[in-house]
Amino acid sequence: MRIEVSPGVPQRLDAAVQEFGSTNISVVSRLLLWFVEQDEMMQASVLGLIPADSRVDITRRAIEAMAKKQRP
Repeated sequence: MRIEVSPGVPQRLDAAVQEFGSTNISVVSRLLLWFVEQDEMMQASVLGLIPADSRVDITRRAIEAMAKKQRP
């Protein structure tokens, strides 16, 4: 799969890979998996498809989603 990234992203990805001892494929795969598991509103916000004043609080929604997964 080919993806287009902003300037500087490959270097920052390489730094993260080095820091965590992972592979580029592993990191990108996990990021893509996280993205596709999100609801449409979160995906649209991440993609910048929603006006800034209408966007969801991505950080808050991600934390709430993690909290829901932790509950028995």
